[in-house]
Amino acid sequence: MQQFFKTLAKVSAWTVLMAAPVWTMAQATITQPYGTPEEYIQEILLGDGVTATNITYTGGLSQLGLLENGASVFSVDAGLMLNTDNALCDDFCADCLGGGVDADLLNVANSVPPLIGQSFSVSSVNDLCILEFDFEAGGDSISFNYVFGSDEYLTYVNTQYNDIFAFFLSGPGITGPYAAPAGFPDGAINIAQVPESDPLLPVTISSVNNVTNAAYYIDNPSQQGICTNGYTSTFTAAAAVQCGETYHIKLAIADGSDTALESFVVLEAGSFSSNAVELQAEAVPFTAGGLENIVSYADAIGLPDNFQYPNGESFPFSDWYANNDIAVTVDGQSTLVDAVIIEGCNDAQFTVIRSEAEAAETDTLYLNLAGSAQLGLDYAENFNQVIMGPGQVESTITLGVVDDGFNEGIETAEITYEYINGCGELISTTSLVVIVDPIPIEAIPATVECQTLDGEQELGYTDMVGYGPFNYEWAGDSWGNATMDPSAWTTSFDSVFVMTDDNGQLIDTHVIQLVVTDQCGNSIVHDQEVLYPVIFETEICGGDVQEFPAYNAGIAVSDVLHNGQSLINTTLGSTPLTVDAMAVGDNWLLESISADVVELQWSDTLTLVDTCGYVTKAFMRVRDCIIPNVFTPDNSGTNDNFRIRGLDGFAGSKLIVYNRYGTVVYSKETASDAEFELVWNGNFANGNPAPAGVYQWVLLRADGLKDSGELSLMR
Repeated sequence: MQQFFKTLAKVSAWTVLMAAPVWTMAQATITQPYGTPEEYIQEILLGDGVTATNITYTGGLSQLGLLENGASVFSVDAGLMLNTDNALCDDFCADCLGGGVDADLLNVANSVPPLIGQSFSVSSVNDLCILEFDFEAGGDSISFNYVFGSDEYLTYVNTQYNDIFAFFLSGPGITGPYAAPAGFPDGAINIAQVPESDPLLPVTISSVNNVTNAAYYIDNPSQQGICTNGYTSTFTAAAAVQCGETYHIKLAIADGSDTALESFVVLEAGSFSSNAVELQAEAVPFTAGGLENIVSYADAIGLPDNFQYPNGESFPFSDWYANNDIAVTVDGQSTLVDAVIIEGCNDAQFTVIRSEAEAAETDTLYLNLAGSAQLGLDYAENFNQVIMGPGQVESTITLGVVDDGFNEGIETAEITYEYINGCGELISTTSLVVIVDPIPIEAIPATVECQTLDGEQELGYTDMVGYGPFNYEWAGDSWGNATMDPSAWTTSFDSVFVMTDDNGQLIDTHVIQLVVTDQCGNSIVHDQEVLYPVIFETEICGGDVQEFPAYNAGIAVSDVLHNGQSLINTTLGSTPLTVDAMAVGDNWLLESISADVVELQWSDTLTLVDTCGYVTKAFMRVRDCIIPNVFTPDNSGTNDNFRIRGLDGFAGSKLIVYNRYGTVVYSKETASDAEFELVWNGNFANGNPAPAGVYQWVLLRADGLKDSGELSLMR
């Protein structure tokens, strides 16, 4: 068996997407990048094993186009478009021919009705678009893939507006009913036929639609993905040829009976070839590691422009990905790279594809695997041949790339195939895969801007490097990005950032972990400070400890009466009162150092200021807080009254005294904020002295504070 081998590297790399996927309808793109028909043939259509000459064209140049990005929305990913109108869909076709004459196309159009049980006829063919060229094949067969589409669907099925196309092939060994150019005396055949049709049925809107050959039809009334009402699945045109001989092909399409509503045929890019064996190299999910949900390199984020490694090696990833056909330096040599694999993330897969014309035979293809990557260390599979049975057109080999844990930089795996083509020539072809070490994750916490009190604070990272998209896990909750109200969460991102909540309360810190995971399962961890509201006492007694949140650098705790000093001093009369404060951000121990028995009361305002300028204040009362439990109302001038002080600012505070029977013997409340104490002189409300004994007192302060105790009255 004679074979021709084609190297076609189609590269796609995949990674984990840990968040739920969101699917959107993509759109195929159509452009007109070339200025001559020759360029469209040479740059788009031709594959391996054929050479084209004597290219001619009938039609307007605007009827030709390049379709791309069609893989997810159309039958082919890319190809050469021949159109009966402007290939750019909505654009006017200023150079279309309008009418035209092509007897062969008209005959093909009118051969369809009797083959499908219909009686309509097509009166003319118009808006002709015809590409013709001679070619030589390097094997014993040629084939190419195509898709037909039309705006005539489905309204004009089985009518005279039966738009038509055909691929007329002529040359040695071919005899047909259609005209052929000079030098091809035996006529031409049409190789554009509905698959497995008998008798052979040309492809038109009437021979492939939602009723006739419906398995091959794709309805598209809303024109999603591509601007046409309907189109076929991918068909293959194929024919046997003689190696090294010259053949002629005429690729033609036209409107039937009118010049309205466009039809087109897309010829798959690179598919016009001579019974080649293709070798495709691609990166696939590393399923051994459990990576199943995948995105392509095109959807990845964080990949560096250049992969840099400690041994000094680098790989220009962004340049290579933008153009897989550029030569890059690998192992000191300039070479073409078909796929890039990242250890531990994806695996290398080679696919060998042979021609449909060869599918009836059993064949063994012998391969050689080489490169700097080592069997048993960098990959697990060893292979030297591929066996294809009858009906099999492709075979896939997975290399079994593993993360060996070594910093090796850049390695290669190279598969080579040597064979004798149909013309008796020894051909060698190679596909090269680059294997790189895992990319360490780098993540810099984003700068947190000061927000308004009722705003939201967005948490995130900047300058991410790694194999993203990334998953963020905050305190056990997995979010793509975190946006929460500051009263619930705020973060300092490893630097102090503090906000007050909606109630004006300063938010305290609590450390949680932020885990960032890439698509390969690699993670980094950062400690983040999450802030909660602070509540502190506003009244402190001598010897008490007032605890404050333990802030680090960046939080100011200041006494507004003493210019931010952390040591607070004040004076009551001639007696100094010193309140000793420990380091700001820890706690303050308040001690009365008065040598005499005096009653002290002092107040100050404590202000906490964050780095964004938000302020919270508390009116701090410092007092002796001594409430006696015995008094002697004997008019001696010493301890004659039971009194509770420090009530200024609390108008409406009430003192109640009960005897042992639960009877109220005294009750009084402060009438104004200026009244700072409540006093019982030991008499009943009628002025009579209360007897000696034990009494119960209750203080109901105006702010809700309640206190009580026992009191001994002695006479």
